[in-house]
Amino acid sequence: MAVHFPIALILAAALAQVLNLIRGKDAYADIVRFLVWTGALGGVAAGFFGWAHAGPMASAEAGVMLTHRWLGTGLTFGLWLVVAAEEWRRRNPGALSATTLNVSLFGAAALIALNGFLGGSLAHGGMRHLFGG
Repeated sequence: MAVHFPIALILAAALAQVLNLIRGKDAYADIVRFLVWTGALGGVAAGFFGWAHAGPMASAEAGVMLTHRWLGTGLTFGLWLVVAAEEWRRRNPGALSATTLNVSLFGAAALIALNGFLGGSLAHGGMRHLFGG
């Protein structure tokens, strides 16, 4: 739960931001803020538990594990940049702050989806977690 919940929170934040863009107003701005903050806080727990589960880094660590480990570590810290972008947009509404939030949030959501795929590959044996076999 500590790993999957932050994934869902950030993906839900991206969806809420899409709804903001479609509606042309910040109808979901408070929801985005809540989800980004809780996703970043949960990301700290996910990063901690990820490192605890994987153990120390091996010198010959496989590419998928190495990528998953460091992408997850980057996201653990990078989600705080999304929080900063959200807070900047809230305090300084404008095109630049809105664009910064959109790029950081949608970029983080894409990287989280990629890292979730890599985690599924590690846990369930390659592409089999997609096709059930």
